[in-house]
Amino acid sequence: MAIRTVIGLVGDIGAGKGTVAEYLEKKYKFHKHTVSDYIRSEARKRRIRSNRKNLEKLSERLRNKYGTNYFIRKIIQKVENDGDEKVCIDGIRLASDVKVVKKYFKHKAKLVFVTAPAKIRFERMKKRGRPGDPAYWPEFLALEKREEKEFHLKRVFAQADYVIDASGSLMQLYSKIDVLVGKFV
Repeated sequence: MAIRTVIGLVGDIGAGKGTVAEYLEKKYKFHKHTVSDYIRSEARKRRIRSNRKNLEKLSERLRNKYGTNYFIRKIIQKVENDGDEKVCIDGIRLASDVKVVKKYFKHKAKLVFVTAPAKIRFERMKKRGRPGDPAYWPEFLALEKREEKEFHLKRVFAQADYVIDASGSLMQLYSKIDVLVGKFV
């Protein structure tokens, strides 16, 4: 099978990228690849505890050693080996990764920016309770600032082909995804 559609998801922390990816996987049979899963896999291989701080350090170390686009290249290699028609790449964080995806997949790649107001994202992160997620508002704001400084996310978000506001209900989000998929799948 040849790759027909690649949806790359970018967005603020806690905005709902994972929810969008899961919906694409379940309803539309996209093969989902999550950048952070690849980082977690590398952490398991090295017996490193999987919390935000450790994963950030490991990610930086591997990118320094193997190149900035180490993880996105691993995903592209897996996509090619799997031969799926529809692919979703969740959690693209670097502008250079966007360039690699768009250059490799050309017109088949669409970048979707998933966003929601900061307060909503903070509450979502508290509910999901991943290790290292902020428990207090000042921690959340510090994390946002650190992520912007490290990844220059505004540059990444500006490259999006589409924007999904994920601040409403799940049903509203699913409806927006359905409209989006109808445009290019």
